[in-house]
Amino acid sequence: MGLNEWIKETNPQPNSFNVPDDTLVSITFNQDINRNTLNTRNILILDGKLGGTLITNRFLFRYDADNRNLLIYLKDDADRLGSNNAIEVIITGRVSNYHNVRMGIPFHLRFMTK
Repeated sequence: MGLNEWIKETNPQPNSFNVPDDTLVSITFNQDINRNTLNTRNILILDGKLGGTLITNRFLFRYDADNRNLLIYLKDDADRLGSNNAIEVIITGRVSNYHNVRMGIPFHLRFMTK
């Protein structure tokens, strides 16, 4: 089916290396997602160079319901992730599908920038 019952695929792929520091993160779901649950409370982005500091506020989210695809991108190009940085994107268990059933188990996407 994909990475799990909820997540079909991601870009970058989990545990990727040499990812550009201005990368567009894409998460494709296996289910129709309640877009209201795709917010800064339920999607967390951590910066490894800053000791795991939460940097979610540097990003915007756009959900394409037709393709079940969430795009996560920088608000400002000046806020690039930096080189040789461990980034973690956490989709919390509070994200719900269209029928308001919660994911329950968080999904972690980790990658390293070049």
